[in-house]
Amino acid sequence: MKPSYALGVDLGGTKISAGIVSRSGEITGDITKIPTEPEKPAEGIVSNICFAIEKTLKTAGCSLDNLDGIGIGSPGPLDIDNGIILTPRNLPSLHNFALKEAISKRLNTPVYINNDGNLFVLGESWFGGGRDANIVYGVTLGTGFGSGFVINKKIFNGSTGTAAEIWCFPYRDGIIEDYVSGRGITKSYKDKTGKEIEPKEIADNALKGDLAAVKVWIEFGEHLGVALSYAVNVVDPEIIIIGGSISKNFNLFSESLDKTLRKHINPIPAQRLKVVPAQLGDNAGLIGAACLVL
Repeated sequence: MKPSYALGVDLGGTKISAGIVSRSGEITGDITKIPTEPEKPAEGIVSNICFAIEKTLKTAGCSLDNLDGIGIGSPGPLDIDNGIILTPRNLPSLHNFALKEAISKRLNTPVYINNDGNLFVLGESWFGGGRDANIVYGVTLGTGFGSGFVINKKIFNGSTGTAAEIWCFPYRDGIIEDYVSGRGITKSYKDKTGKEIEPKEIADNALKGDLAAVKVWIEFGEHLGVALSYAVNVVDPEIIIIGGSISKNFNLFSESLDKTLRKHINPIPAQRLKVVPAQLGDNAGLIGAACLVL
């Protein structure tokens, strides 16, 4: 029996990443990263995706015949069943575009597609922080707030492909994403100091003892704790995986997150639930995309 390999593609608004993944979770060859060029028409972006796939195959000394298929993680919302990208804000030329069909026809290979937040959690469930758990909830903290839910190593999509997406929950004077995102951190610091800087600099300032920055991260953890309590009380996961660029500052908000979360959930999960940072780093998305195939 031949080894199983899948090629995972992480399609973002700024870059496309592609890599070949084995059934044991190992990446074969080099990971390809190229600009998405979202200003191009749909066919131009399809050509960029195919170029990334072909370059990845070449560096690994493989051909499409060596693969069981191609998995693609895309910003949502999606029509997952039909592989159609609906209306992601950062990919306007792909609105209502049948990406799965376009790539499959171009390469004559099975193609699978799902939300990039879901695939982050799937990758972590197979090969990362959730590999020993059966019920995993995960969030990606970056420009926005994404999330996904995996049961027994399979994504729970819900009836419309939007299960576990709590970013739009009403919260205070807006929605929860306004507070648990990069822009929320920037706004919080500006409200306290009058200065508008990026989350990375705010984290650096906190580590240097800037009290306003320290408070921003404590409050961020509190907001996130409330957000995650919604999901925990509904789906009762064994573990929550925290990913995305902001998770690199986990130590700045983990204590307030943990305290707030356990305050707002049921007593038994409050004792047992694990909350951990992601383990797969920037490769979680493409590994999760490959897991769609594997």
